[in-house]
Amino acid sequence: MFRFLGRIAVQYRVPIILFWIALAITLPTVAPSLEDVGTSDQRDFLPGDAPFAQAERLYQDAFPENFSPSSGIVVVDSGAAAGIAEDTPAWQYLQALTAWLASEDAPDNILDVSSPTLDPAIAARLISEDGRHALVVFGLSTSDADKATIDTVGTIDDWIDDNPPPDGIAAYHTGQAKINVESDEVTLETLDQTLIITVALIIIFLLAIYRSPVSPLIPLFTVTMALLVTTGLLGLLGDAGVLTIISQMTVFLIVVMYGAGTDYCLFLISRFREEMADVHDVTAATQDTVYRVGETISSSAATIVVGFTAMAFSEMSVFAHTGPMLAVGVIVGLLAGLTLTPALLSLLGERAFWPNKAQHRAHGRWYDFTSRLVSSRPLLTILVIVVVMVPFGAYGLTRDVSYEFMADYPDTMESVEGYHLLEDYFGGGLLYPLTVVAADRSPEALAADQVSLSQDLAQIEGVDDVFSLNDPLGLHSEQYQNLLRVDTQLQLALGLVSQALQAGDPQPAQSAIAGAQAYLDRLAARFPEIADDPDLAQLQGILGGGAETVAASQEALSEAAASLGERLASLDNPTMLLSEGGPLFEQFGQIAAAYLSQDGRAFQMSVTIRDEPGTERSFETIDAIRAVLARYEDSGPAGVSGTAVVLADIRDTVQRDLLQAFGFVLFGIFVVLLVMLRSAIAPLYLICTVVLSYTFTLGVTNLVFDVFFDTPKLSFFVPFMMFVFLVALGIDYSIFLFGRIKEEVGNHGIHEGVHVAVATTGTIITSAGMILAGTFAGLMAGDIKFLAEVGFAVAFGVLIDTFVVRTVLDPALAALFGRWTWWPGGVPKAQPRASGAPAATASGELSK
Repeated sequence: MFRFLGRIAVQYRVPIILFWIALAITLPTVAPSLEDVGTSDQRDFLPGDAPFAQAERLYQDAFPENFSPSSGIVVVDSGAAAGIAEDTPAWQYLQALTAWLASEDAPDNILDVSSPTLDPAIAARLISEDGRHALVVFGLSTSDADKATIDTVGTIDDWIDDNPPPDGIAAYHTGQAKINVESDEVTLETLDQTLIITVALIIIFLLAIYRSPVSPLIPLFTVTMALLVTTGLLGLLGDAGVLTIISQMTVFLIVVMYGAGTDYCLFLISRFREEMADVHDVTAATQDTVYRVGETISSSAATIVVGFTAMAFSEMSVFAHTGPMLAVGVIVGLLAGLTLTPALLSLLGERAFWPNKAQHRAHGRWYDFTSRLVSSRPLLTILVIVVVMVPFGAYGLTRDVSYEFMADYPDTMESVEGYHLLEDYFGGGLLYPLTVVAADRSPEALAADQVSLSQDLAQIEGVDDVFSLNDPLGLHSEQYQNLLRVDTQLQLALGLVSQALQAGDPQPAQSAIAGAQAYLDRLAARFPEIADDPDLAQLQGILGGGAETVAASQEALSEAAASLGERLASLDNPTMLLSEGGPLFEQFGQIAAAYLSQDGRAFQMSVTIRDEPGTERSFETIDAIRAVLARYEDSGPAGVSGTAVVLADIRDTVQRDLLQAFGFVLFGIFVVLLVMLRSAIAPLYLICTVVLSYTFTLGVTNLVFDVFFDTPKLSFFVPFMMFVFLVALGIDYSIFLFGRIKEEVGNHGIHEGVHVAVATTGTIITSAGMILAGTFAGLMAGDIKFLAEVGFAVAFGVLIDTFVVRTVLDPALAALFGRWTWWPGGVPKAQPRASGAPAATASGELSK
């Protein structure tokens, strides 16, 4: 097949070049951009059957009219303690902002607005204890990734810019929606920086390697054409729903395609230069280049595609979607490398190396030394490397990872500044409250479960507050406590009667008394055991005497109510919904509607936790909440959702995925190596070296970021992503090396063949590794911490693969195993050239 590709590349070189140019122009033009079809909603990171997703569906089914997939917060800093008070400049600014958010001029997807200026009852919840900071909270009917949400964030920012607060007062726009938008912006900035740095590094490296202004243009042109085609193709696939494009992961598309794609071109160009130096014939050199290197780079690409495709089996959707996206890029890059690069080389010929001529690269003393060392003392070489690497690997495997996603973004982001204010003055959980929902309840269970569940949740150490129909203003408020307990309802009913009497208006007073009588009747019907209670009879008698009797009997009324309240409190289930209490409690209908479903069979609660989502203590709190909810599932389904829950599910899923990734990726690469090398032994020890390199790099990365960057825990993305990248990309160099060893062993025997292969490919593998490491190192220039961590880890790991594993450890293993390396296929035989030109001798090749 590669002989055929070589002939096609020579015969149709101009049409091939024009085809790629046309494709690179057309596809991005007709396809939507990756920015438009991408998503960064964390809900898309998890599988559809995750516990969080099940709870959210339960809530959406029970409260379709209240479902708010995103939200925002504006934090107003008055600049002074007790600066948030009525008639202060800060208060007036809050009024103006609140009025606009609640008006028709505000975006249509704003569902509701909560502000201290709207309801004094919730002012305490939205103003910090020192009175300096206040919050305006609003829900959105659209998700974080929807264009409408992005537009709304921009509209609110514009309003704040056009209506700046008075001097000394500051406003910070934060919340889920704002954080999502700003994180996307930072990701795009990182992507642009990475692209510039990557291209600059590739040009510098290639100029240093070839000392020609022409040679670097070939891989740059090839990979750029492939990248344009890939982005257009992914845009179409994303728009059609075939692939989900994760916005934060598109930056990896650039580094993978420029890194791996340039490496493919580098091996093709280097082999073309060798062939031209030997045969001085463009057609023969091109055909022999594709024939000799085509299988190697195809096998290399196959391992990467297998590694990335194996990610599709991950439970984490962010990995499952990213893998196929990157696999598409590698496939397109390989096709460009096998067709466009040979076509360009065939067209340029000797001019590809201008102002120099094609010649064999000098091997250098280092690679002559290492190749002799590993072939003569393989066991000692192996032991020294293993002894150095294993302790770092053990250290890396025992380190915990971080799920605190806010720590990944720079403090200069407005949303991050606002979040830190929330964390300092209101508690980190307020920005991301949890939603507890329970469905399919009977009216009796509905009231009882809310009371007992609220109490059980409040006893969890990490829970800060619980807002429910039983305690609509939270557990810390002195108003409206235990509204679903009948002893509380009794006191509330009589208190409403007293208020009406004090107002002096006969009509409302009589209505309140009638309402209280109706409540007592319903109370007796609901709890037959108190129907003959003398205190109940006394209360009914006093209320039946009318307003004058009630006003004159306040002391007797209070004593009877207190005595009956004690008896009610002693009942097994002293709870009742406010709607069952009669017309007196109709004024609480709006509060009830916020916590009860329209069909009256489900309820919700809002829970704030003390710790920032993603911390270990927040995970412990989520686990405790779920354990409590499990006890209530006998009455019907129950669940909890929210950002902290998403991160808890991500933690559980990532831990499973990492184990699956080890299995799927390593098995897939083993199969590719098995097919390429026709050996079962070599793939086994090559995979062992990959695992050794990965664990060593993980340990070093943990140590470097802990000591030099004050980051004791790496982001949870890092171990998984660096494993896939290092295994899939790092095995490239094993394939490049063993492809050449396979070729040279047939010509020179095992030990001399290993020496010749290492000496011949050492420089080119080093060059390829430095280019790939440089592309990933470009990620460190951005402001997103987890990308910097991945960039450092992969760059360092590739350099270790390049200078230690592939050029020292792998050849030592090949020399140590000898003939067994090629079992059961047998030692490879010498292969003729595709063009029929004579092969260079070993001595001649080494002397040049």
